[in-house]
Amino acid sequence: MRNRFTFGKIPVIGLLLGVGALFEGCAIRSSKRVPASLIPPTPLSASAGDLIARVNDQSERIQTLTAKVDFAPTAGSIYSGVIQEYHDVRGFILFKRPAMIRIIGQAPVVHTNVFDMVSDGKEFRLSIPPKNKFIVGKTSGEGTVKSPLENMRPQHIMDALLIPSIDTAEALHSFESADDSGRRYYVLTIFQPGNGNELFPVRKVWFDRSNLKVARLDLYGPEGALVETADYSGYQDFAGVVYPSEIKIVRPVEDYSLSISIEKATFNQEMDPGKFELKKPADAELVELGAVTGAEAAHGH
Repeated sequence: MRNRFTFGKIPVIGLLLGVGALFEGCAIRSSKRVPASLIPPTPLSASAGDLIARVNDQSERIQTLTAKVDFAPTAGSIYSGVIQEYHDVRGFILFKRPAMIRIIGQAPVVHTNVFDMVSDGKEFRLSIPPKNKFIVGKTSGEGTVKSPLENMRPQHIMDALLIPSIDTAEALHSFESADDSGRRYYVLTIFQPGNGNELFPVRKVWFDRSNLKVARLDLYGPEGALVETADYSGYQDFAGVVYPSEIKIVRPVEDYSLSISIEKATFNQEMDPGKFELKKPADAELVELGAVTGAEAAHGH
């Protein structure tokens, strides 16, 4: 009575085992090797002191920047409203340490200004010709989510373009390893003391362990609220200064994001202070935010 359940002369159990082996063999033969280009490089090792030295060295190397850039539209960004009609915005960024910056965005083909803004680190001026507005205010002031374009602040971009040096004698910091989307990072967090024994993050600097370059910067406001992130990629050697050619800035509170592609950059050339003056057009509507006087706004001081 053995092998009563048969398929022809082959026992059913034996047939099933054979089919299972067949499928198992197919699974092995269909496996694929991961291309070498997709295998992450061996992570590099560094100490907190090494990474702080890297940040400080990069910060001290850069005194001025003149860059020709593309501002790429992104969903839910400053490109809502008048700017959404453009596929891209060409422009220029100029900055001079410690805090002078000017950013000009131009419409493609016709090269008319879509926005023009300057800041000295304390006050900002923003001209929006398509809306015939001229906005002035304190860099520390908050924008309104209802009008993302008018929330732009040149200081937001300056904060992403130049990571300030770290004074280890004064700044408290922590150092850790992290994994994100299959990549490995070192994360350096700088703290500020709160009330009592509290500590709040000021910024986090993420280093890609494949090359130890800065991959991301997180900036925090009062009591540890995240106010800005900046992602860096496409590092290039610009005449001796290694710098990212792709920067993406996200400001969640003000509801805008901005992608910057650097086409050409020149570092550490002398720069005329007059390049950072921006006067109100005669027919533009003046919008004052904070305690900036009309005389200051009109004369660009």
